[in-house]
Amino acid sequence: MATQALRTVTDRFSLVDNIRKHTPHNGRNYLMSAIRATINSPEVQERINLGEMFGYYSHTNRALYHKETGSLDLPDACYVTIDGKPVMLKNVPSNRTLKISMDDDGIIEHTQEILDTDPGHIVDGMERSNAGGWSWATGGSDAALSRVSSFHGFDYVTTPNYISLNRKAAMLESADAHALRLAELLKSGYSEQGAADILKHFEQMQSHELMIESAQRNMYLQSDLLIMQGRLMELEEEAKQQKADLDEAQALRQRRAAMLESAIKTLPVFLTEEQKTAMLSMSSEDDLKTVEAMFESIATGHISSLPLNNSGRREVAPAKTSKIGEISPILPVGFKGFM
Repeated sequence: MATQALRTVTDRFSLVDNIRKHTPHNGRNYLMSAIRATINSPEVQERINLGEMFGYYSHTNRALYHKETGSLDLPDACYVTIDGKPVMLKNVPSNRTLKISMDDDGIIEHTQEILDTDPGHIVDGMERSNAGGWSWATGGSDAALSRVSSFHGFDYVTTPNYISLNRKAAMLESADAHALRLAELLKSGYSEQGAADILKHFEQMQSHELMIESAQRNMYLQSDLLIMQGRLMELEEEAKQQKADLDEAQALRQRRAAMLESAIKTLPVFLTEEQKTAMLSMSSEDDLKTVEAMFESIATGHISSLPLNNSGRREVAPAKTSKIGEISPILPVGFKGFM
């Protein structure tokens, strides 16, 4: 496609710090490494060097064609379905990308050649008057993190997601802004009526694109919400499993305590309540010391001289301890020792 240029412009915008605070934007959280890999890919660089990375006035035709075919690269003309009827679109570019780069701070810088076409003259007048801005066309996947996998140039739109860092007046909304836009269109060669018609069309497109951006924003929010709901369900399942594990552990502890208590009752010696509690619990250093002292007392004492508990022999008096962990044997009346 042989075209001439009206002029070239270089613009910048940040993918990290969005100037928009109160008006709709897509709110994507981009994977920066994927963007850098995409714009530096041999395919993208070759298309830029060959002058084939065209852009258009508005995303409208590109969006319609993408909905129909899945492609973001517009041919010179194409058919799309609107209200159930085939409609032919003539896709006349307004600009083409000459250069694009991204720095370590997430700042995108790009150079556009505004073409000497009817849409190019409109874009020239709009850009000079700070009306609208550049919006890139990228393909990829959207979720909590947006991964760009293809780049298809920049279009000039009424409501760009990312405001130019080079134009602080881009957020101006006043009668002065309208007059400035009108003056720039007149300088570009349009009649007063033609310029007025373009501005009216611009305002209509702006309203339409705001609605589209709002719908897209809602779609991304819904996607994020579904992701968070899925994660919440996972956490709830994990919590249920943890509770089941805790219940099982508690049941095992109770069974262990019951079995240990039963075993303690069969020991051939009498234990103090402190010693029994320590053996059943074993939950502190003090419990460990008490049990160790008890076994040391048994090991150093004469176990064969101690009476058997619950042996069916005569009743015995409660045990007495002289210090923690030491077992005092209880000798029945008239006890002579076991042979």
